[in-house]
Amino acid sequence: MKISRRIIYWVTAFVLVFVTFWSGYAHKSTKSSDEEKTVPVEVELVSTDSIEETMELTGWIKANAVVDVKSEVPGRIESLQTVLDDGDLAAVEEGLAVKKGQQLAVIDRAVYLAQLEAAKANVKAGEVELADAQREQKRIIGLYKAGSATEQSKDKAVTAAKLAEARLALAMANMELAEINLSESMICSPIDGIITAKHIDQGNLIRAGDGIVTVADIRTVKIIVAVAEKYSEQINVGTPAKIKVDAFAEKVFDAKVYSIHPALDTQTHTIQVEIRLDNDELLLKPGMFARVTLITKRKDDVVVVGRDVILGGRINDKPYVYVVEKNVAHKRFVKLGITQAERIEITEGLREGQKLVVNGMNYLADRMAVEIVRSKN
Repeated sequence: MKISRRIIYWVTAFVLVFVTFWSGYAHKSTKSSDEEKTVPVEVELVSTDSIEETMELTGWIKANAVVDVKSEVPGRIESLQTVLDDGDLAAVEEGLAVKKGQQLAVIDRAVYLAQLEAAKANVKAGEVELADAQREQKRIIGLYKAGSATEQSKDKAVTAAKLAEARLALAMANMELAEINLSESMICSPIDGIITAKHIDQGNLIRAGDGIVTVADIRTVKIIVAVAEKYSEQINVGTPAKIKVDAFAEKVFDAKVYSIHPALDTQTHTIQVEIRLDNDELLLKPGMFARVTLITKRKDDVVVVGRDVILGGRINDKPYVYVVEKNVAHKRFVKLGITQAERIEITEGLREGQKLVVNGMNYLADRMAVEIVRSKN
């Protein structure tokens, strides 16, 4: 009997201990399970914004136009100066801003002026000679008709008149040439621009065709970039562009596509695109390396979110996000649009004002309870 009571006592004690332990464990497991179902998250209200689809390219800045000003006549450069707006004279040097038609140099002006005066004198002499020859021709013909002059004398008078006419024409041609040479002896700028190079100094002799200065129009500059063939149809004349250069790292210059070359480069299968931009402050210099961003598409007032909040999107998994309604997470499949850096457009699946989970979404499942620990507006 004593042995039986002892066995019953120990069995009862073991059962009580087991039941107590199991109840505590079950309670703890239930409590842990309840706690795991509530996930702390950060949310942000969905808003609309503008977004752009861009293409990143590089190129070199060039002057809009570059003209090598050369002499059309030989001689000595007697002046390499220009007249400023206030009437003062300024030496023609690199960096000088000039206007179209503004004097740059003068070559043996007195010599070419004297040549013109001599040519004019020859014209006057030719006119007198022609008038005299024509009078003589008229007189001889009259005598010939009256029978008082021979046919030979008549022919001689006609020939003399024609020769005088030819000599006058030659004199007039020489006078025109002298006028051209006199005009060409004053060298003027063919365009508005900046003197970027001086090739000769005042006082030197120069030949026809020798360079004097180089003038570049840099108030407008251009950049030519190569665009891959498969992207060429995304670009049109007028496509906006943004330009950055190392010299002004924080500044963005606005520009537009000016022209698109009609043929592809057969070696690289790229198309040349020319971009032009105003440079009134002359900050951009020919030869600068430029980073070009072409804005091929832009949308305003559309839903835009950060790329890192979008889950899924693999081959067999559609992209989705989580939104919170009444402290419950809801899975929402979305359609994506334009991507710009770390931002992306949502074309379907989200609307403005919804609470979008931006942190903690990797621990969620559909309809899971959440606790909002931070809300961004």
